[in-house]
Amino acid sequence: MFKIVPKPKKLDFTGKWFDFDGFLNFPASISREFSIPKGSWKIEILERPGTGISIEDKKVKVWGNVNIAYATLVQLLIQRKDALPEVTIEEEFKFSFRGYHLDIARGGVPNLSTFKSLLRWLFLLKYNYFAIYFEDLFPWEKHPKIGAGRGRLTKEELKEIIEYGKNLGIEVFPSLELTGHMENILSIPEYSKYSEWYLPREGCLDLSNEEAKRFAYELLEEVLEFFPSKYVHIGGDETWALGRGKSLEKNWVFEGPKLYEEHHKNMIDIVEKYRKIPIMWADMLTGMFLRPDEKEVWGKLLRSDIWQRAILANWDYAPMPKEHFINRIESFGDKYQSNQIVCPGFSNWNRFYPDFEAAIENIKNFIDAAKAKGIQGFLVTAWGDDGQECLFSFLYPLLVATIELAEGDGDWEKSYIILSGESQELLNVRKVFGISKIANNIKGLLYGNKEVVQMGTSERQGLKRCFEEALQKAMGANLPEDLAFIRQAIRVAMKRLENTIAAADLIELGNYYCRLWISERKKEGLERIIERFWAAAGRVELKL
Repeated sequence: MFKIVPKPKKLDFTGKWFDFDGFLNFPASISREFSIPKGSWKIEILERPGTGISIEDKKVKVWGNVNIAYATLVQLLIQRKDALPEVTIEEEFKFSFRGYHLDIARGGVPNLSTFKSLLRWLFLLKYNYFAIYFEDLFPWEKHPKIGAGRGRLTKEELKEIIEYGKNLGIEVFPSLELTGHMENILSIPEYSKYSEWYLPREGCLDLSNEEAKRFAYELLEEVLEFFPSKYVHIGGDETWALGRGKSLEKNWVFEGPKLYEEHHKNMIDIVEKYRKIPIMWADMLTGMFLRPDEKEVWGKLLRSDIWQRAILANWDYAPMPKEHFINRIESFGDKYQSNQIVCPGFSNWNRFYPDFEAAIENIKNFIDAAKAKGIQGFLVTAWGDDGQECLFSFLYPLLVATIELAEGDGDWEKSYIILSGESQELLNVRKVFGISKIANNIKGLLYGNKEVVQMGTSERQGLKRCFEEALQKAMGANLPEDLAFIRQAIRVAMKRLENTIAAADLIELGNYYCRLWISERKKEGLERIIERFWAAAGRVELKL
């Protein structure tokens, strides 16, 4: 038998297989990327409701969203290259918006090969949107100092990424920050005057400054002119400093929510002028991550009707029950449920390896809540806070898990094995390395962070046992180079627990990590991570 990812609405298989030698008219771009041969089989596109495929001898009929149909065919050929089944498959999706949001601003920028690998996975899994989170790494021609020396993408690279996604049926759209999280821009001397605080690395724009706002709108317009996408994400999250700095000094009245509303209305107007649809983070509209007194002040923003003109990206990355996320969705009121998308997270930030346990629980329960409330879509997020040590290659199983939890039967492990070609043994290693207790402690132990190193004896012994069990499960497994790095990182972390760690352990591990980074990313940003390895090695050598 075979498996279609995610589980389709209907699958009628007769049990018969036909010899397959290739297609006469399969799209060249997809054939090239998935090594689909030329042959005698023909694809016929039908005009009929829904989306699906019907396979007969030497002929495949497809209808509806052809990219979904092509992805299903590629999945079948991954499972058996020399034959196709006599089958009719009908596909239907609960979520019209199925997106992935990748942070490239906090650590290494993926190289083109990595972007293309990611887009191939998104195509196979039937996602239809991919957001690139830029911060300062869009190549603004009017402001060339922004992102200089940080590995920013060139316009030629971006065009190639956008076109590659388009050929696979995936819309690539920009995710910007034009209020908060602007520290890399505002720390540039020419732009520090636009900072809300006198310490620009705090990252909030002074929205009482007309020149600062015009600067933000100029950045937005250049991106809108460049990207052909229907959507553009204008940011807007975690603007806690807004109204507390230079803007407060003008009349000593806190006007954070007022400034926020005016600024975002202006940006929504600009986006609509370009006939595009704005997306924005929704946390400040309810003050959901603020103290109760601050929450009440910011929550008044919901009285405005302008948020109905945007898609509200409702994010929450906690491993909480479904009821928690239903409350998150309902906190916006009935008026804003039809234009929400939910945004769970991969728990890959501030770690060398994702916390699979937290990520799976967060994704499942947030998406189940979205189904219960009739939400239109999801945008699952991968962040790079504190340098993005976690390699992009570790995230593919979570992409599979997300689509199966959202649209399939939840059996993401079998789906990952089929599409990746990996064994159950290897997937088991991936999962055990993602146990919360392991994933959340590797980094602190490698770098010698005080709060981890100073843990009590019983806690150290418990963590050591957990590490030993993980290594036992990985023993004898033929691991790819990235997973082998995590295995070695666990061994070095155990030496830290045993007080037997040597400077050479950290330097060797750092060199290993360099090779992996360079294989999937541009070199910029790597120096930050290597400095940490060498600093940790120096402290060990000096017994500090």
